[in-house]
Amino acid sequence: MNITLYIIRFLYRIRYQLIFGTAIVTGLVIYFSRFIPKTYTVKATIYTGIVSDTGLNSDQQPANWKSVENMFDNLVKLTQEKGIQKNIAIKLLAINLVHGDLDQDNVYIRAKNYQALIKIIPEDLLHLVDKTSEEKTIDNFMKYMKNDPENFLYGLLNGDGPFYSYNKLSSLEAKRLGNSDLIEISYQTTDPGITLNTIKFIYNELRAAYEDIRYKTTNDIVAYYEKELKRQQTKLSSLEDKLVNYNIENSIINYSEQTKAIANSYSNFENRYEATRRDYESADKIVQEMEQYMDIRSKLVKTNDDFIKVLNEISTINGKITEIETFSSEEMQAKNTELQEYKEQLKNAEQKIASLTTMINSYKESKEGIAINGLVDEWLKQTIVKTKAKAELDVLDQRREVYNEQYKIYSPIGTQIDRQQREIKVLEQSYLQMLHALNMAKMKQKDIQLTSATLRLISEPTFPILSDKSKRLLLVMASFFGSILFIIGFNLLIELLDRTLRDADRAKRLTGLPVLAAFTGHINLKYRGFTKASNRVVAAYCCNQLNVFLQLGRTSIINLISFGEQEGKSFIASYLQEYWEDLGFSVKIISYDKDFNSQSMVYAQANSIFHIYEPPYGQENPDILIVIYPPLRDYPISTALLQEAQVNLLVADACRVWTTSDTQLLEHFKKQVKDKPLYLLLNRTEREFVENFTGQLPPYSGLKNLVFRLNQFGITANKA
Repeated sequence: MNITLYIIRFLYRIRYQLIFGTAIVTGLVIYFSRFIPKTYTVKATIYTGIVSDTGLNSDQQPANWKSVENMFDNLVKLTQEKGIQKNIAIKLLAINLVHGDLDQDNVYIRAKNYQALIKIIPEDLLHLVDKTSEEKTIDNFMKYMKNDPENFLYGLLNGDGPFYSYNKLSSLEAKRLGNSDLIEISYQTTDPGITLNTIKFIYNELRAAYEDIRYKTTNDIVAYYEKELKRQQTKLSSLEDKLVNYNIENSIINYSEQTKAIANSYSNFENRYEATRRDYESADKIVQEMEQYMDIRSKLVKTNDDFIKVLNEISTINGKITEIETFSSEEMQAKNTELQEYKEQLKNAEQKIASLTTMINSYKESKEGIAINGLVDEWLKQTIVKTKAKAELDVLDQRREVYNEQYKIYSPIGTQIDRQQREIKVLEQSYLQMLHALNMAKMKQKDIQLTSATLRLISEPTFPILSDKSKRLLLVMASFFGSILFIIGFNLLIELLDRTLRDADRAKRLTGLPVLAAFTGHINLKYRGFTKASNRVVAAYCCNQLNVFLQLGRTSIINLISFGEQEGKSFIASYLQEYWEDLGFSVKIISYDKDFNSQSMVYAQANSIFHIYEPPYGQENPDILIVIYPPLRDYPISTALLQEAQVNLLVADACRVWTTSDTQLLEHFKKQVKDKPLYLLLNRTEREFVENFTGQLPPYSGLKNLVFRLNQFGITANKA
């Protein structure tokens, strides 16, 4: 089979479907594409600085390309994040309601889009619009927004609107330009102002979200260290203030120097106390011994009130002098006027004692006759020494109590001061470590700022004046070629799956029998006036093919057999008879429904056609006997009858389906026919398939001739 010819004829057969189907689909697309709105596209290019790292460690470490790709993916996917899309939609709605105009287009929204928007906005939301402030309107809308299906903004975002829905904002495209640091953002809508503002908002939201993601960890760390540093600083100041107050309460200026000074002073005190004690003890011993010799005089002197008073005065003055000298240095003693006055008073008292002593010296002899002049002087001297020592001891004993109290105070003070200083030192070390960690965190924060703060616009988005090129022509062309491909594909699918006999090629493929000829039948209304003429042409072709099977001098039997009813056996037999009779042959047609009984036992067991059919009396046997048998599916034919015929013709309607049962029945039939010729005759076949056997059929008009030549690929053929 010529595949090229088959394809051409296939297309020719579906020509009307191709022409009218394509015309209808294309026409509908042309009509409805008039209502497609114009679209506007706005693009912006963002420089990220991710690859060209300018951070603190950029010269030390090579670029981590996996991390770079991840950062670019994060940037691109942030544009599809619903939180960002929600902020964009609410801001976009706010500025459109603030700046929208019902009568005139502006750089924010077109008038017709604003009119459509106003119609769907509820009154309570319109009251939140502040025409003087975009920020207040946006804040009001953010407070109005709730995750509730009854909320208008929630429905607007989750709906299928043309500008403010998640679905529409998801159409925004973001892509990295090659291996560069650039990201291109593009967006397309039917409103140029909305498109431009959407790109502006997406850039702002993208930058804010990206910076928040990149800085969040370091910002949290810095905030933590700053908070801890402030807390420790407050605690450290509190401990230091506590130590200062403790020193003030306990009169501490320099604890170590103060305690050292007290220790030195106490050591001097002990030395003086010991010397004074020795003086007192020695003077007391001497006075006791002398008083044994001066019992009478001593009683006399002691009974003298003036002498005793002076002695007491000397004792008092000497005690005060001792007290001042004990707690003053030599330089301070020289400058102390009070000490000088006490010394002057002591000198006067001693002079007074000397005068009293003169009176006592009048007693020149003791009772034993011993001279007591020197003894009295010595007694007096020792008595003065004892008195002075006794006064000093009293003062020194008091001072010892002071020293004991100071030691009781200063002993726990040292421990407390050491404890507080230790706490301050530990906290100070922790404070310094925290300060170091804060500095490191701030360095990391600055490094990230250097590497990511470069997220900036390279090409600013501009207001689109011209709309995008219309896709109408593309849609029309797509519909035109798409409809052609669909029609061809659909018919090709039918062609591959269809088991209708239809034409000689398909009939031969389905049945496996050679096709002798094909008749047109009565199905073509266009050429109904030429049906008989066409069938005569076919009959002539068929008879010429069968002439080789005719026998001279004998009756040639031709069997017409079909598998079902009304396949066209009688119709074909009549045309064959007509043609042969025109040639001078005597032709007889016998049929199962007229000339013999196909339901009898004689028919079932017949060995010859003449056993079931006898010619009328007086008639000779014809040259050609055409036998029309009943449907083979219902009535079997004996093998002898099939073997007797010169040729067996299986008649089939071209418009019928060839079933599996037909194939099985044909296989059995072939076994009966054996070597006898067996051909297939098609009835009710399309004219173009019939012309494959007969050539051009009438009428023979100029247009018909041209079509026939083209159908047969006679492109350059000329009529002789």
